[in-house]
Amino acid sequence: MLRPVLAAVVFAALIGACAEAPEGEQTVAPNDGLLRDFIDGKYDAAGHPLNAKVLEAHRICGAPGATGIVEVRGTCDIALPEGADYGALTVSARIRVRQHQSRGSIVTLSALDQSGRVLGNQNLTVSRLRAANTWIDLPINLEDTAQVARVTLHVEPGSRVELEYLEVFPKRLGVVVSPGAGVYSDTDKITFELPKGKKIERLQADGVDLRPVLDRLLSERRATVINTAFRTLIEVRVGDLLPARGDLTELRVHSTGDTSRTQIRRAPVPCVFEGDPAGKKVLVTGFQPFPADGWHENVSAVGVTALDPAALRGARVMRMVLPVEYDRAAATIAEVIDRCQPSSVLSFGQGGGEIALEEFAYNLQDTGELSGGAADNRGIIRAAHPIAVDAPATRETLLPLDAIENALIDAGEQPQRSQDPGRYICNNVMFSNLGKMAFRGKAGFIHLPYTTAFDDNERARWGKVVQAAVQATVDAP
Repeated sequence: MLRPVLAAVVFAALIGACAEAPEGEQTVAPNDGLLRDFIDGKYDAAGHPLNAKVLEAHRICGAPGATGIVEVRGTCDIALPEGADYGALTVSARIRVRQHQSRGSIVTLSALDQSGRVLGNQNLTVSRLRAANTWIDLPINLEDTAQVARVTLHVEPGSRVELEYLEVFPKRLGVVVSPGAGVYSDTDKITFELPKGKKIERLQADGVDLRPVLDRLLSERRATVINTAFRTLIEVRVGDLLPARGDLTELRVHSTGDTSRTQIRRAPVPCVFEGDPAGKKVLVTGFQPFPADGWHENVSAVGVTALDPAALRGARVMRMVLPVEYDRAAATIAEVIDRCQPSSVLSFGQGGGEIALEEFAYNLQDTGELSGGAADNRGIIRAAHPIAVDAPATRETLLPLDAIENALIDAGEQPQRSQDPGRYICNNVMFSNLGKMAFRGKAGFIHLPYTTAFDDNERARWGKVVQAAVQATVDAP
């Protein structure tokens, strides 16, 4: 995987243009359409937009020891965390007005740069308040890319305002399939989330066009549409959209300028190990194509699938191709480790121009600023986000790198040591694997060179590279 560089006709028309709301459309209120955050499992009354940085009120405006909702008196001054302070952003405060004067201003939210210059503000007046004692969102939409150092929430004298949280998220969001790769029953729902005004141009399952199916489900009202201030959500049951799906379906949705890609399974990956029946169990993983609209295979998946289990001595391997998704890739491996009990886990990814034996993984998900970093295959961007809050800052590989390096040299390759696996999905998987396999066995990560063309010789080469690494791992004490 690439390392990050911080550098109904009516319903059918909606799918084609997302311009007009169909009759009977649901409206999200009173929160102006803030979405559920499938990343961290928040499903509160408002929900959080995908990619949002959420700052809870008691941590930013509460007294020491405070918890939960906070009543703001005067001005609350909030410093934005690194990674969520740069870009074309939306800054939104979740507030509830308990008391206010008969007219005039109630509360003002302002975004400021490092010099104190106001970049944007949103003022709630008595005339604009729809109802007191109701949770609402007070958003600032920053049209231009900016460095936001601080946010202030100022409550006017005579008013009482409660704050639940402040959140920051990209103003321009891409297309997302939610909740992401995983096991789905036929009754589970999947959601296609589109930026307001964008359209679904193509919807494919393993290359088969599903647009006609979705159009029909919308016309029959077996799929629903929700328009919000920020997004259009199209929700459908998996069994209705994919009535004849197999054990694994690769779903891709294309919108104007954006693509999202994910895996839908009927059941957990079976614990099938191939090779020496008496050998040690080894889990070997690669990745889907990246980016989501990538036109060529991922070299890591090519190597893993080209591996010949019968050529291994004293080993039996289970092979998996993972989704390029932050939490889903790591969670998939963690579940398989618990259920299938491998003694070693070797993960491979698509890297730069060399075979890189990764020595360390870092407790950080970071592909640049929140508003302009590289998204994973389902559209999620992470900026300065820890993988595990209570985990160490780094973890060291559990693989016998000396033995692997020698085996690869003997195979005619020129591997290099690396102490930087990036801060993208590869690092995320490596860090999680090392934590999961601690005191269980061997685990680590190897980057393979970025490759775009694969003939039979090239496939055989990468299969032998994976074979050499697995064999060296099994043979090492």
